[in-house]
Amino acid sequence: MITGHVRFVSAEHEKGMNQVLHYVKNVLPSIASTKKNTWPIHDDHCFMRVILDNICGCAWYETIPSPAYKNLTHEQASAALKLAKQIANEQVSLHVLNQRSKFWRKKQLRLDF
Repeated sequence: MITGHVRFVSAEHEKGMNQVLHYVKNVLPSIASTKKNTWPIHDDHCFMRVILDNICGCAWYETIPSPAYKNLTHEQASAALKLAKQIANEQVSLHVLNQRSKFWRKKQLRLDF
């Protein structure tokens, strides 16, 4: 579960991060529940992983101190929100984003038979 007190550099930064968390915890899992057979991920922590890895271009923990949601810069939070909205509107391929994330983490790709 994602909780805790965070210090933000500005009200805009705080608003952006709260929107990211709203998308990750509520919006995207809700949409995913209606797309069980087409979206490769469904859980909030998976959406956070995919979004953060893709805005960082590597496994997020290589560049952002943990916990990530407390340590995103304003620019990273803005990029994360933009990508979350693109995922929600299906303007980007969640399959491609997830595969990139797995590659950066050197996770074995799942084979569907």
